[in-house]
Amino acid sequence: MKGSLQWVLLGVSLGPLVGFPQDSRPVEVLEAETAAHRIGDRGPIYTNLGHGPFAATFEVVVGPDGKVMSAQTSNGFISDLRPLCKTWRYKPFERNGQPVAARVRESVTILPIRELTELHVPFPEIHDWNSLRITLSRSGCYGTCSSYEIEIHGDGTVLYDGHAYVGTRGKRKKRISHASLVKLVDTFRKADYFSLAAGYVSGVTDNPTYVSSISFDGVSKSVLDYVGRAAGMPPDVSYVEAAIDLLSGASNWIRRK
Repeated sequence: MKGSLQWVLLGVSLGPLVGFPQDSRPVEVLEAETAAHRIGDRGPIYTNLGHGPFAATFEVVVGPDGKVMSAQTSNGFISDLRPLCKTWRYKPFERNGQPVAARVRESVTILPIRELTELHVPFPEIHDWNSLRITLSRSGCYGTCSSYEIEIHGDGTVLYDGHAYVGTRGKRKKRISHASLVKLVDTFRKADYFSLAAGYVSGVTDNPTYVSSISFDGVSKSVLDYVGRAAGMPPDVSYVEAAIDLLSGASNWIRRK
């Protein structure tokens, strides 16, 4: 198993990005500008694989709105980390006073679980609820794991996209109450969410990847969970994931008849 997992963790060549007209390809951005536009952390991720510290590097395309459009990796966790990259946020990059798509390079440090350190980062108060975004993605697995994405906005809008092994496939939309939003944010707060690592990865194969995130008022935090509780992840992360399913109302779409 270790040999097959190490093969999964090996690098792949970066392929060309497609889908951009010739005159609107992303501008190349250097590290100093990337650092000035980065919102939130980029690691570390802890694992029980037994490896020493190493870095997973990414080539990320950021849209004019500061959201990640695509991500590719030259080494590290090939499929598992891309859902985490999708949650990253940036201040929009500009050229000639206009927001543009940008190509940036990121690096995430992967550390053995023995190096896990306790760090407390206070949970910020939300001042502009309209800026709130909460997301959850669950990937497939070697089996019948439910695969879907949820995005919740500060006005109560819930966007759902069911991919596989769910009761409802495709896109759905609904609205939840502000009271449900407050309760959901409180679940993040009780989990001490901003003090968590960027991810927890266990050395097993063929399991689903879960990624949760919260952003508001110019701050952003994401947590990747790949059988994370076996790699030092606090149980409260699982409670956050379950609360997103339940309080968003998406559980009714996820549940298979």
